[in-house]
Amino acid sequence: MRIISSDALDALNSGRFGVRVLVKLSPSGADPLCFWDDIGSVSYGGDTYVGMAGKFTIDPSTSSKDLSIRNLNITFSGLDTDIIGMIDGVAWHQRPVLVQRAIFAIDTPQILNVIPEFSGFMDQINWTEEIGGNATAVLQCESASREFSRSGSRTASDADQRTRDSDDAFFASAAAAVSQTIDWGTNPQAQKKPGGLAGFLSKIF
Repeated sequence: MRIISSDALDALNSGRFGVRVLVKLSPSGADPLCFWDDIGSVSYGGDTYVGMAGKFTIDPSTSSKDLSIRNLNITFSGLDTDIIGMIDGVAWHQRPVLVQRAIFAIDTPQILNVIPEFSGFMDQINWTEEIGGNATAVLQCESASREFSRSGSRTASDADQRTRDSDDAFFASAAAAVSQTIDWGTNPQAQKKPGGLAGFLSKIF
């Protein structure tokens, strides 16, 4: 369930609202590259998003009930050589990418509510260049859901937990609990009645 602020709900009910996309790319060793699909600049969460209206498109974000990996493509069009050099000059591979949808009021205007839509990692960039013209780049992003099916070395044991905190004894009884026998619906202290022929005779006599 998504939680939407009361101001955003009022704007939605009145019809005086707009929805924009906020994209944040976080290359290694450089400031985050933040942009949105409008003009001018807008600030949110300590970041300033630069307007790139008409300069990029984003594939529809999909979700599934299984553990399949969801990918997302961000297509940049009309790029000049300066932009290409800037992207090639930073370490972007397997660095975080965040896509959010922002609801804002038309009358103010100001951001009323932000909803995360996609979180993952930059994987590949495919370039298409025109002779004497601009270039197009398709940024392929892998969803963070890939981590759901990845196994690790951590175990639910007292020894493993104490490597994080030597005073944490949360799993101290976990090993004993695994092999503990529990009798459901019966009193283990009660004397068991004989079965078979002995049990039949005990009922008669």
